[in-house]
Amino acid sequence: MTVTSTKPSTASTSTRERIIEVAIELFARQGYGGTSLRHIAEQLNITKAAVYHHFHTKDDIARVVVGRALDVQQAATDRLTVAGTDPAAWQRALPQIIDIVIGHRRLLYALERDEDTYKALFANDPAIGTRLSDEGASLAGLLADPTVDPAVRVRLGCTLSALLGPFILLSDHYQDIPGDQLRQYLTSAIVVLLQDLSTEADTRQGRHLA
Repeated sequence: MTVTSTKPSTASTSTRERIIEVAIELFARQGYGGTSLRHIAEQLNITKAAVYHHFHTKDDIARVVVGRALDVQQAATDRLTVAGTDPAAWQRALPQIIDIVIGHRRLLYALERDEDTYKALFANDPAIGTRLSDEGASLAGLLADPTVDPAVRVRLGCTLSALLGPFILLSDHYQDIPGDQLRQYLTSAIVVLLQDLSTEADTRQGRHLA
């Protein structure tokens, strides 16, 4: 069965990049433990020696895959961190975030299905290990801030869960839904979760000060 790459391959795509693309798909489809260098070589119709030329071990490939997945998560997290606890800013940022994660669904799924394995594998890695253990810390700080209106904290948390569910936490249940449909459904759900939140928070703040 031919692998569908996460990005379209071109004549100029390097063998190293093709190895990574195929690894992402195989890690997502059959797991890190169920994928060998031989499997990757066979999908690319190259020899294991050609794979070894670019990566000495499967762990080396996993390090790149996990790093890229964390980069995607960080790009999304950075946008929400900049938005802070302003519901209107979240509404502006979320369409961009949805586009980012939809464009990397298989990559994120490859990380999610074996995240515990990667945490153990890279526990002592000064770069990947730290990033795996710290992911989500900045958003947790925002949502745990007791000075923020509780309704805002709860509904922003629900919005975050609505986003994380189909792409990370429960992503294996949504792989059959095309990206365009998923974008539409998520956008509709987020509109419901965030609508009128800024106005309601301002009203409560005004009553508190009165």
